[in-house]
Order: sequence, then C-alpha cells, then structure tokens
Amino acid sequence: MFKKTKPLVIANWKMNPETEQEAKNIVLEIKEGIKNIKKISTVICPPVIFMDSIKKTLSKSIYLGAQDAFVGSGSSHTGEISLEMIKKTGAKYILVGHSERRETEDTEEEIREKVSGVLKSDLKAVLCIGENERSEHGDYYHEVKIQIISALTGLQKKYTKNLIIAYEPVWAIGNKENKALNSENLYEMAIFIKKTLNDLFGQEVAKNIPILYGGSVNKNNAKELLENGKVNGLLVGRESLKGQNFVEMIKKIAV
Repeated sequence: MFKKTKPLVIANWKMNPETEQEAKNIVLEIKEGIKNIKKISTVICPPVIFMDSIKKTLSKSIYLGAQDAFVGSGSSHTGEISLEMIKKTGAKYILVGHSERRETEDTEEEIREKVSGVLKSDLKAVLCIGENERSEHGDYYHEVKIQIISALTGLQKKYTKNLIIAYEPVWAIGNKENKALNSENLYEMAIFIKKTLNDLFGQEVAKNIPILYGGSVNKNNAKELLENGKVNGLLVGRESLKGQNFVEMIKKIAV
C-alpha cells in the first residue's frame, strides 16, 4: 500500500516574509545548508511577488512552488495568477485547497477544477486536506474522505502521476501548543487516505500517490512523523521561514 519514495519537503511561506531581501536571505541560508544533501527533494512556495527573484537564487536541488493558481479562461480576472504565468516562473508545484483558502475563498467545486487544471498543465498539484477538529467519535475520517472524493472524482488516472496529497489537520496548524498529530494517528490516517484513493483509482494508482503531513512540523518531530507516520514527506509552515531550523530539519530527515 505504501511505496517508499525520496522524501519531499515543501516550505509554505504563506504571506511571509515582508521584503524581497529577507526572502532571498532565507533561500540562501537554506541553499548553503543543504547543498550536499541529495536524499531529500525540497520545494519552496513563496508569495507570488517574490517568485521571480527567488527563482534566480535557487539551486538545482531546490524547486519552486506556488501557493495557489487560477485555472479559468480569459484574462479579465483582477488579482488572479494564471497557470501559464506560474509555469513561466519555473514553478513545478502548486498548492491546492489549503485550509486557509477553503475557509475564505475556495469552494469544493473550485478546488476540483484547480486540481484538474494543474495536473492537465503537467504541473504537480499538492492537494491539501484535513479535518477542522478531531473528536473521539472519528467523524474526522468522514470529513477527510469527502474532501478527497470531492476534489478527485472524475479525474482520469493518467493525470494522477503528478498528484500529491498533503494531509494537514486544521487544528494542528500553528497552534499555540505547537502540537502536531502523533505519528501513530498519522499512520492510521495515511492508511485511510490510501484506501480512499484505492476506491477511486485502484491499487496500482493509489500506491504511487505520495502523502505528505503538515501541521506544527518542526526540527524535533519531523523525522518521527516521516518514519513512523509512514508518509512520503512534509508540508512545513512557519519553521520553513527560520532558515537554520529548516536546514536542521532536512539534515535530521536525511540521516
């Protein structure tokens, strides 16, 4: 059910940092710190305003990603960034359906359209899913299943080669206690996600779709989450803005 792959670590910078120079400095620190590490694939998703300058700073071992994309037609869409624009920046990965966008912007239908559009453009779609709360009754499994089915129903199997699932429970994102999901519960959820994907696409396809974990990931828990949670990588928020911490995280994972 689980295919071992080269770990993928995605840095989601959200609306940070404040200046282009700060963004460059973080990238340079990360690039220098992991320059000899070949066992990890690293992606940085900065604010779109910094993407072009960061592209010029990245090494070949660090990929550029986008935090969102517009997949409709036409150019009369104030404030949106098209897939073609993103492709021209050199970005290879696009986050879709992050909980913060689900809360304020994206409907389930829009998320489904974005996943399909990104994959058909030969870019990698990182579909973000995750429950708002975790109750003792297990309702969160149903919530996660509905998000997966809604986003992927109707997607042709041939497009799944560039699909990545990022499980990021909302309650674990940047909480005050910095408390991530424990690795045992993560493993259970990873199995559930694989079974849901199996129901949609069959076992051969499902086993090749990577699963990432996000939610209060840091240098102290990253390795355990990755290894004992049986996931293929991590989606990292605030810790990815602390260059040295992010480097230490990558080094621990690579050991």
